[in-house]
Amino acid sequence: MASFYTQSSSTKLSKGFTLLELIIVIILLGVMAVGISGFITLATQTYLNVSERDKLLSSARFAVERLNREVRDAVPNSVRVKQGVFSGFDIQCIEFVPTVASTTYTDIPISPEIATDDITVIPFVGDDGSDYQCDVNCLDSVVIYPLNSDDIFQNQFDGVGKVFGLKTVTQTTASEWTLTLDRSLGVVFDDESPTKRLFVMKAPVSYCVASNRLFRYDNYGYSPTQLLPPIAPSQLMAENIVNMDLNESAFTVLSATLQRNAMVEMSLHFSRDDEDLVFNNDIHILNIP
Repeated sequence: MASFYTQSSSTKLSKGFTLLELIIVIILLGVMAVGISGFITLATQTYLNVSERDKLLSSARFAVERLNREVRDAVPNSVRVKQGVFSGFDIQCIEFVPTVASTTYTDIPISPEIATDDITVIPFVGDDGSDYQCDVNCLDSVVIYPLNSDDIFQNQFDGVGKVFGLKTVTQTTASEWTLTLDRSLGVVFDDESPTKRLFVMKAPVSYCVASNRLFRYDNYGYSPTQLLPPIAPSQLMAENIVNMDLNESAFTVLSATLQRNAMVEMSLHFSRDDEDLVFNNDIHILNIP
């Protein structure tokens, strides 16, 4: 009986792997590891590429959409573009005047009429959707029939022209308001608008491509000559822009014709970690004089 158990234990102890079997298993595991690691590496790299492209796309889309919305609602014929060199690097800027509101006027002083600081208009709403209001600190201006950017940026507030500061708004009747302009000696407008349109506008805004970045400038004054860049605080809107060659224009203004309104052609080239995106977009300015 003892002999039987001894033989059985001895038989069990003799079982195991041979060296050849062990080598084959190691080789198979190595082949599988190489295949799996290659798959994991490819999947990881694909994820990283998609993530980088998504980050670049999100940043570019935000800036482009913001610029689209602001330019589309600009005062007609207020958009101008300039390129140059600033502090040793190329810079390209688009400047325009945002529209706060618009309405139809009923009476304005036109030469040779007597100058006055009051004009009457149809009631209108502001950019917040409620009745437009302006106190002594609103710093808005009114413009009538601007045909080019010079009509807006030159001869500001001198008593004769197309642009004058707005002082107060008085709701005289349900169908008529009085706008008091910021000039006690009165004003005389250069021209009548064929559609009797009056635009209320605020300070200019600029977008500039410089040093691989897109910056936004606002809350600065009017200047007859477009400044590169404006003297104002800047907001970083986007990075990784490679429109640094002045031959690769980021902004182009097409004047209005009898068939269409004015239009801005925008081309922004974004590049990051071998990922390239080019936004080519035509912005139609909705307003007409």
